[in-house]
Parts: sequence; structure tokens; C-alpha cells
Amino acid sequence: MKTITTTMMLLLSSILFANDSAYDKAMSSALQQFDTASTIADLQGTANSFSRIAQVANDDWLAPYYQSQCFILMSFRERDMNKKDEYLNEGEAILNVLLEKQANNSEVYALQSLLYTARLTVDPMNRGQEYMALSGGAYHKALALNPTNPRALYLQLSNEVGMANFFGEDSSKYCERIKKLYIHWDEYN
Repeated sequence: MKTITTTMMLLLSSILFANDSAYDKAMSSALQQFDTASTIADLQGTANSFSRIAQVANDDWLAPYYQSQCFILMSFRERDMNKKDEYLNEGEAILNVLLEKQANNSEVYALQSLLYTARLTVDPMNRGQEYMALSGGAYHKALALNPTNPRALYLQLSNEVGMANFFGEDSSKYCERIKKLYIHWDEYN
């Protein structure tokens, strides 16, 4: 799914910035770097690449979007709770600025939902209730802006399955929705 999303965003950025070949080259390189990043160090380097692009292309939302996403993904790979929160603080600071500029962008709210889910995973027993509600609010906002946003639909399903598992409920009732999302992923983009 990460490759599909990366390809879709690269095509979108190419269309939006067709006259800016330096931007295209930088984004293409950074997206390839993002697609192959597997370690925290890889993701930090990728976040730095997106940061440099964002400093030059002030009106661009894709570079800070991916920069924030890198920090969120770093938190999922980190074991130390304090470092997880540090990565999430970095990602959230970037995301908050992006939310001010892109208040009607479904993708940004889907990323916010992922950030809240990451916050929850740092300490589920103490953060579960607060961050599950925040995550749900963010993906609901994303879906209100774009009911077919596959990343928001995925986060919604993931949270619903997680809640069912947490409460000992049968999560097989979600299988058809998961299968439909998987089969139609490219159509939603």
C-alpha cells in the first residue's frame, strides 16, 4: 500500500507542479527515498529531504505531509517511549502548521488520525481512551471531506478491528469491508 500511495502522490505532484522540474526531481528523489526507508535513520534522512523541499516550495503541502509522516513512522519503529513521543512531537508540530494551511484537505486529517494512533500506542493503558477518540475524530473529518479517501477508510477499519479485538469481539465481521478496500484501493485514489 505504501508504494501505491507514493506513486499516486508523485503523479499528483507532477501534475500540480509540471513547470517546476527542480521540484519534480527533488520530490521524485525524496519519494523514492521514502518508499525504501526501513530504519529510523533512513526515515530521518528522508524527513530531512522533505524539509529542504518544504523550505523552498512554501506553498507545497506534499513535502511537509511526508516529512510529518516520516516522524510518525519513526515512532512506530522506536522502542523507547520517550523517544517515540519526541518523534511524534516533531511530526505533530509540522502537521499543525500544515492543518492551518490545508484545513480542507482530507489527506492531512487522515495523517492526523495516524499520529493520534501512534500516540496511543506509546502507552495504550493510559492513552487509549483519549487518543482513540482523537484518532476517530480526525478520520471522520477526513471522510467528511472525502468519503472515498482510502487512507482514512483504512484507519477507520483498523481502529474498529482494534476495538473489537480489545473488547474480545469477533472481528471477522470486518473482513468484507477490508477486502473491498483492498480490491478497490486504486479506484479510491
